[in-house]
Amino acid sequence: MRRPDAVVIPELALDEEDFAVDATQVPAVVEIVAPSDPGNDYGEKLKLIEYPATGIGHYMIVDPRTGTIEVHSDPCTNRCTRKEPYIFEDSMPFGPWTMDTSAFRRYGKAGNGTSTADDGAPAT
Repeated sequence: MRRPDAVVIPELALDEEDFAVDATQVPAVVEIVAPSDPGNDYGEKLKLIEYPATGIGHYMIVDPRTGTIEVHSDPCTNRCTRKEPYIFEDSMPFGPWTMDTSAFRRYGKAGNGTSTADDGAPAT
């Protein structure tokens, strides 16, 4: 069972008594690449058929290390057949939605002109 960083589900799914949401009710997931384990988001979850095999139609990978975004869609058996690249600042489609990524921040960027370490602490 995966726990994505963000998940899109119908509001009615929140009323179910189960602790998990059936993947067939999930139209989209978002993963934010961790600086310590980028292969997990780009590899295991995408290529080892975990999300595509469940029929989740849209998978976004947000990479604050590089300021890039990948949107994977059109799952077919064990993979997504479509991949669209974007960069932070783009307004981009994500399934039926439009995402404004202008507020997305890269690791090490405080957003006010000062630099920070990857853990959010000020850089020295």
